[in-house]
Amino acid sequence: MYILVPWKPVVLVWGLLSGMILVSFVASSLRQGKNPFAPGANVTRSAVKTGVAQAGQQPKHSHKAARTPSQ
Repeated sequence: MYILVPWKPVVLVWGLLSGMILVSFVASSLRQGKNPFAPGANVTRSAVKTGVAQAGQQPKHSHKAARTPSQ
């Protein structure tokens, strides 16, 4: 016994949901100021930001004068 599935509504609903996911992804990326279609844009942008942030940081050392042992 075969169960007939009306494929046209299934395909339409699947396409509608996929389209909504794509549109929400693009809108979210644009709101964050990113290019949603650039390959690897998130990886290089975050790597550049961390490199700049690390280069701009100063080491947290004490600037006190070193004590010399008295003789």
